[in-house]
Amino acid sequence: MSEEHPHHSRVQAWVDLPRPADEVWAVIGPFAAIAEWHPSVASAEIVEIDGDIHRHLRLVDDELILERLIAEEPRLYRYEMVETPLPVENYHATFACIPHEGGCRVFWTAVFDPLDPHAEEMIRTIQDLGLEGIRASFAT
Repeated sequence: MSEEHPHHSRVQAWVDLPRPADEVWAVIGPFAAIAEWHPSVASAEIVEIDGDIHRHLRLVDDELILERLIAEEPRLYRYEMVETPLPVENYHATFACIPHEGGCRVFWTAVFDPLDPHAEEMIRTIQDLGLEGIRASFAT
């Protein structure tokens, strides 16, 4: 495919925790809570832009990302990246926590158009670091 029409990518990852889904979601589910469990996010601020909820992320390397909340359901939200230094376009993700065998599964999936051959690997690393941060938050 040409660079004007990049292929669509999907990256998904999950972590299983021996805790009830509602208990885990209470910690990780608020839209700005990502700063509490993702090691790459230094801060997250909720802002309203044109009536929509956004989160403004400052990464530990001082890069900025702006994301818009698209939908929210019990133990699930969907969002899109509005502004990002990452080499992706049309990034949409779902972040959820579901009951699963003796605890819960935190599931993170993203679909996007990569603008760089390493974009998929970058998104996968971001998800893996975040889920490892969640696992560490609930280590007993």
